[in-house]
Amino acid sequence: MNVHSAIKNKLDKKTLILETTLACISEFGFHGTPISMIAERAGVGAGTIYRYFDNKEALINELFLEIKREVMAGMLQGYDESLNFKNRFKHLWMSLINYFMDHPQEFQFIEQHRYATYMSMLTREESFMIMSPVMMFFIEAKRAKAIKDLPLYTIISLAYGPITSLAKLQIDHQQKLSKERINQAADACWDAVRMIG
Repeated sequence: MNVHSAIKNKLDKKTLILETTLACISEFGFHGTPISMIAERAGVGAGTIYRYFDNKEALINELFLEIKREVMAGMLQGYDESLNFKNRFKHLWMSLINYFMDHPQEFQFIEQHRYATYMSMLTREESFMIMSPVMMFFIEAKRAKAIKDLPLYTIISLAYGPITSLAKLQIDHQQKLSKERINQAADACWDAVRMIG
């Protein structure tokens, strides 16, 4: 086995473990998903999991960060910094809600685990770093007086809250949201945060 295929095999196994963990936790919850179940469903030994992760909490923390990376990649796909603030806001907003609606397991995992006690401070800090392009957008928009002069966490709450509510509406209640409804919601969120005048 050459070095390249050994690295690929290692990455494939780690990815398989992370994907299996997401599926198991989505079905059985954190406490109902022991490492032994993940190992069995992934078709690997429990020892293989412990080779990559110290414990279940470390596995959950890594899964959380991996999902955050995927979310950020989805939000930045097609993102154009030369557009005006409204169009950039709408691109980020609509990309995020579409990602969540297309990936319900990932959305529910993030929502259920982001404030959990087993999420390490390091994970929280790294998560913040992963999301820094979005934070930079809001900081830039505040400096340009394109959005209200409110604390950053308030602005993000005004924008993010409706995304989670609408995503839950579609995922939990099987109410298909049309592109028109999503666009209207994005406009309403922009109106909530933009500087009036």
